[in-house]
Amino acid sequence: MEDLFWTTLTLDGQEEEYHIIFEKEEYCFMSKNSSLAKYRFKREHDEWQAADAASEEVKDKAIDALEIYLLRQH
Repeated sequence: MEDLFWTTLTLDGQEEEYHIIFEKEEYCFMSKNSSLAKYRFKREHDEWQAADAASEEVKDKAIDALEIYLLRQH
């Protein structure tokens, strides 16, 4: 498990803080509020894939945050 960064996502009009980790080839978004869902994404063939149906709902916002983070690393 590799700790990456924190970000804020606005979902259903509510802002939530998420801790992003990299584990088992997936980027996992874990809410500061542990009662909320976790979201997982992976990169395959130069495309982002949601790991489950819940992740699909927040895919665009989460991927934007991931791409900004990854661009800053170069």
